[in-house]
Amino acid sequence: MQKFLAFLNKYAFVFNSISIVFWLYIIYANYRQIEAENSGDERNKFYIVPILFILLSIFNIYMANKRRKQN
Repeated sequence: MQKFLAFLNKYAFVFNSISIVFWLYIIYANYRQIEAENSGDERNKFYIVPILFILLSIFNIYMANKRRKQN
């Protein structure tokens, strides 16, 4: 288990950066679909979940950098 956690800590920036790019793509694709269908009012709540995951990834990057500086 410690090897796995060490691996995650070592590559935390990469994994979280990929996660941010993925969630930004999801937001962009949904925005394009809303724009094409002209259904903006029904789907405004869709953006809450991806934004929360983006904020979580940013927090994880911050904590990984903080741990890296301590070691």
